[in-house]
Amino acid sequence: MNLKLTKDAPSSDTVRAISSKSYVHRLMIAASLYGGEASIITNILSSDMKATANVINALGGSVHIREEDGDRIRIDIGAPLGTKRLPEAVLDCKESGSTARFILPVAPVFADTATLCGSGRLPDRPMGPLCDVLRKGGCNVSADKLPITISRIPAAGDYEIAGNVSSQFISGLLFALPLLEGESRLRIKGGLQSAAYADMTLEVLKRFGAPIGYENGVYTTPGLAGYKGADIAKKRVTAAEGDWSNAAYIMAMAAFASKVYSRRFYITGLDPDSIQPDRAVTGILAQMGIDISYDKKSKAYGIMGGPQDPVDTDCSQIPDLVPALCILAAYCRGKSIFRNVERLRMKECDRLEAVSAMLSAVSVKVDIISQDGSEDMVVHGKGMADPVKEDIVIDSFNDHRIAMAASALVFAEDGGVILKDAMAVDKSYPGFYDVAAILGLSNCRA
Repeated sequence: MNLKLTKDAPSSDTVRAISSKSYVHRLMIAASLYGGEASIITNILSSDMKATANVINALGGSVHIREEDGDRIRIDIGAPLGTKRLPEAVLDCKESGSTARFILPVAPVFADTATLCGSGRLPDRPMGPLCDVLRKGGCNVSADKLPITISRIPAAGDYEIAGNVSSQFISGLLFALPLLEGESRLRIKGGLQSAAYADMTLEVLKRFGAPIGYENGVYTTPGLAGYKGADIAKKRVTAAEGDWSNAAYIMAMAAFASKVYSRRFYITGLDPDSIQPDRAVTGILAQMGIDISYDKKSKAYGIMGGPQDPVDTDCSQIPDLVPALCILAAYCRGKSIFRNVERLRMKECDRLEAVSAMLSAVSVKVDIISQDGSEDMVVHGKGMADPVKEDIVIDSFNDHRIAMAASALVFAEDGGVILKDAMAVDKSYPGFYDVAAILGLSNCRA
């Protein structure tokens, strides 16, 4: 669906962050593997979360989703996987890369043969490094991209994977290795990109009692024999913390909207001490000259003032922030550099090309500099003094991050935004436009 986005009066000055998709994925999988009965509380249910729930059920698990009062959603996990081994399973991961990469190493433990498939751009996204590791572990793996059929339980032992590949590959192996019969070690070669996401997986696994540790680039587990039971079972219910990745797009929108309406906006529901790497957005916004502060009493981040100063930022650990940061950089006064962004080419779309096209529509030049296998994006900010008067057309390329970033343009330019495939936001942020309306974003079918 295409939407026309325009400015309207804000209905409030406060937005609540949605629950972290990254945590909900991990909590559902860890609970299903190790936790037995448990419940996860979230305030949102994205299409990616549904994909993970459906795949767990297709593998023989028990995930039930029910809406309670307001925006409270309860995800109940029944008996853990493994009560009955399946002869075969078809696991439709939809468009969720997290689902596919987390489940692939786990699937052969519970099914003689499992076939993973997907839709959208997921079948084009790389899985090869993870497939190679699983082959070395004794699995039969049919291909390096979806659809993939996998069989044979991987053997306990020594595993190794490069740290500059997707952290989702590493998380998938961390879910699987404690399920094996004997001791296993996973060695990371080189520096680990998006390291905090692997740390998040390790934290969740430990909460459910999975026996796994980390030291000097090596994860070690004694296998299922060392499983001690889930600590979380003592309370059985856990609430997923707020999502810093998606909150960054609301913050970008709030920064622009605060200039339009001359008022401070607030976002609640975020943990300032979160392990999520995208928490770094607050520091980057401050470098841009945006007034952002945290009030401990109200537990809210306040945002006032648009972007001013260009930044030079290494994005190897925070790739999901790049579209939001580039939108802000477009209206800084000067050249911003976002380094080590090459992995954005293999997201839901080629985000380097999509961001370049989006900023070109508002007369902002973008350079992509390639050197020694890495890529940097240079955004030549135009400032905020010369807004575009007419409506602009932006293609989201069916990518949720591009659609959210493009929505912020409404507050930076004088014209409206006609956004193609606007409902791509449902992948991670269903109800995004309702939340954006709080800040003054109006929409209608284009």
